[in-house]
Amino acid sequence: APQQGRMFTEKFGTHQCTLAVREQFMRQTRREIDDAIIEEVLINGTANLADEDLKIIRATATEYVNDIFRRLRDHGYDDKSTTLYVTGGGGCLVKNFYGYDKSRVFFVDDICAAAKGYEHMAELQLGTGVGI
Repeated sequence: APQQGRMFTEKFGTHQCTLAVREQFMRQTRREIDDAIIEEVLINGTANLADEDLKIIRATATEYVNDIFRRLRDHGYDDKSTTLYVTGGGGCLVKNFYGYDKSRVFFVDDICAAAKGYEHMAELQLGTGVGI
């Protein structure tokens, strides 16, 4: 069960990663790339692209996901002792661009999961009168 006071949200999803990839791609190639192509790679891990272009997208996405986990560690996350539940579209980033422990990282595909989590935190806060 979630621990009150140990729940947090980081705004690190596919949209922010797409922006980072687009910027890095432009910087390295001096060409623009369509967001739909970037998103295809982020969601599926690959796309029908030149190897050099695919390499830029994958490297940027991998760096982005590593930064997510760096932030999680800043919040006290320990991949050896903590179970992590990933919700939202960013889950595809973790699945495709991070070497995670399948026994400790779980993906919640329920599109209402975030809303349910906020509802749970509000109930905890109202029940105890303590801010989360």
